[in-house]
Amino acid sequence: MESMTGYAVTEKKTDQFSIAVEIKSLNSKYMEVNINLPRSLRNMEKMFDEILKESFSRGKIEVFVELTKWKNRAPLSLNHEAIEAYYHELTLVCRKLGISDELKLESILHFDGITQKNNSFIFEEYHQIILTVLRDAIKRTIAMRLKEGVSIRSDINKSLKEIGKKVIAIKMLSKKLKKDKIGKLDQKIRSILKNRIDDSRIYSEIAILGEKLDINEEIVRLNDHLKKFRSIMDSEVQAGRKLDFLSQEIFREINTIASKSNSSEISQLTVYVKDYIDKIREQCRNIV
Repeated sequence: MESMTGYAVTEKKTDQFSIAVEIKSLNSKYMEVNINLPRSLRNMEKMFDEILKESFSRGKIEVFVELTKWKNRAPLSLNHEAIEAYYHELTLVCRKLGISDELKLESILHFDGITQKNNSFIFEEYHQIILTVLRDAIKRTIAMRLKEGVSIRSDINKSLKEIGKKVIAIKMLSKKLKKDKIGKLDQKIRSILKNRIDDSRIYSEIAILGEKLDINEEIVRLNDHLKKFRSIMDSEVQAGRKLDFLSQEIFREINTIASKSNSSEISQLTVYVKDYIDKIREQCRNIV
């Protein structure tokens, strides 16, 4: 079982740059990938996207890449036209303001558009190093998701165990309740009718009451759902959606039991069960 929540940061230094890849994984109904790359790595966005989608099947995946200490080996050139334009304009301003100081070239070089590098991207020879850092971050994120999945499985198993106990208690109470109510109905009818007893009518009324009170079908379906829930949780890798659906079915059965029981004791037990189901449903939404 794998959670959709995970986090990892991987860093590496080379002779040309230092790189840090940060991955945040959050729960989502679908697969979403958001990649934040510096301008010098924009030409690698497609490669990042493909690797991430191969590695993750569900969740919101956010990737942040930071590139520092980059020694750009691309040839540097100066924009002659821009330099002449800046020099001309600055000379006019100096004359207009009566500034006699000599205009030096270094005072122009820091303006925008003066220096140009013919290549603003990381060289391809470093692509594999960068992708290795990405894959390492993915590996660590998945490890965290699996670790959280183990914790979620443990919590769900505890909830299922408690639900199982409450279902057994409900079944026992239901049998006793049904027997007591049928006995009281039989006595009441006989005391009213006295010597005018119609056994067939009594049996008919008792059968109707028994059917209204009977929750055996719901108990059987509920136990089947719990058994299937455990089976899916133990055998399937991507179980989140199926488990979420089954938890809704379990909730539906316990809701029917609560409405049919007509017993404060059973109603109280169903409230406990619903609390556990709500907890399970919340956890299922964070499972891949």
